[in-house]
Amino acid sequence: MASALEAAARVVLWLLAAYHVVVGAVALVSPARAASVMRSLYGAALPESDAFRYATSMIGALALAIGLVAAVAALAPAQHRAIVAALIVLQLGRIFCRLRDRRLLSASLGVTMQRNGAAIAILGAECAVLGLWLR
Repeated sequence: MASALEAAARVVLWLLAAYHVVVGAVALVSPARAASVMRSLYGAALPESDAFRYATSMIGALALAIGLVAAVAALAPAQHRAIVAALIVLQLGRIFCRLRDRRLLSASLGVTMQRNGAAIAILGAECAVLGLWLR
């Protein structure tokens, strides 16, 4: 059981790493392209403005760093439990924001309740796998 749980945790960590590296790099290098990626993944229609483009690039830099840290944890989760815990906190924070701001997401970015619910479910599954492994 422990080895299967560790394998599942590694898969989640690699998926988090890949997602954050790819999306972070796109957002950092090409904020306009990031808007179309967010539309495809989440159904979010990001506003087009210079300020938003700049913010997207800065968020991309953070996402890229998170992805690299997640990759380090994926290589040796047992040696990087603090990173795994931090990733759980990040994903729980995202769940909290998606629940708290569900109407805002719908009204301002066009994210449907179904897409938001799917994102919450994925984030929750990631937290469950990593949390079970971490305990």
